[in-house]
Amino acid sequence: MTDVVEGATNQVCRVECLDRVVFLRIYKRHDRAMALREHSLIRHVRGRGLAAPLPIPALSGDTVVEIAGRLAALYEAAPGVQLEPGAMTLAQARSSGHALAQLHRATAGLPDVGYTERTFAWDGPQWVERLNLVEQAIRARGNGNTADAWALRRLDAQRGWLRRPECPHSGFPRFPRQVVHGDYHDANLFFEADRVSAIIDWEQAAFLPRAYEVVRACFFMFRLEPRLTQAFLAAYRTSSELGDAELADGAASWGCYADHHVWPLEEVYLHGNERARRFIPHAPFLPFAEAWRDAIE
Repeated sequence: MTDVVEGATNQVCRVECLDRVVFLRIYKRHDRAMALREHSLIRHVRGRGLAAPLPIPALSGDTVVEIAGRLAALYEAAPGVQLEPGAMTLAQARSSGHALAQLHRATAGLPDVGYTERTFAWDGPQWVERLNLVEQAIRARGNGNTADAWALRRLDAQRGWLRRPECPHSGFPRFPRQVVHGDYHDANLFFEADRVSAIIDWEQAAFLPRAYEVVRACFFMFRLEPRLTQAFLAAYRTSSELGDAELADGAASWGCYADHHVWPLEEVYLHGNERARRFIPHAPFLPFAEAWRDAIE
C-alpha cells in the first residue's frame, strides 16, 4: 500500500511492506550527482551519531534509480513524529538548537564537492516585478479568502521595502563556510516527546557559513518569535561556541536573502504548489533586520 505524503518540492510516498514502512522519494530535479552527494552526506553524519534515515539500496546496489524517466530513492522511516506548523515548544526549540550544533560539528571540515552556489546579490527592480506578477495571479483568483488576503498584504509590504533606497540588495558573508544541511526547519525534523529524533531531506545541503543556517532556521521555524528564537540560540551556543560577530554576519547575509524571498508566493500562485503555502505566514511582513533585532533583544 502506498500513500502520497506531502513535501514542499519532491513527491514522497509512504510504502507499507510486510515487515516495515519505508519512504520513496521521487525527485523533482533530474540530478543524479546531487542525489548521490546527498546520500554520501547522510551516511557521513549517521556515522557520527546523527539521527538521519539512511537511503536503502536497490537490488543493483544503487541508492538512486530511475522510474519512468525520473530519479527516485528509497529511505528508512524516521522515528518519531513531525510537528504541525507553529506547534514547537520551548523544550523542542532547545533540542533543535542542540541538534543543529551537533550537525555542524559532524560536517565541519568536509570539502566542497560541488554544492549548489547560493546567491547573495539581487537586482531590486527585477524582484519587484516578480512580486507584481504574483499580485496579478492572486487578484485573478478573485475568491478573497484569508490566506490570499495575507499573501497580498505581505507582498505589498515586501515590495514597498524592496523599492526603498535603504533596502540592501547584497549580503555577502565574511565568515568561513562549511557543509550545512541547507534546509533545516521544523518540517524536516522528527521528535520523540521533546527530543529531536531524526533529521530528513538533505537534498539542499550547501557550503555556507554555519551562522547563516542558524539564523535561517530561526526564520523558518519560529518566524523569529523571541522566546523560541532565544531558546534555540542559547541551546546552539551551549553546544557549540558561536560569537556575536559571527552570528551578526549570519543575520546580515540571511536577512538580505529573506527580504528577497519570493519562493513560497511564486510556488503557490504561479506554479500551483499548495504545499508551499505553509511558508506564507499570516503575519505582517517586516524587513529582516528589524524583525531580528526584536527577536534577540
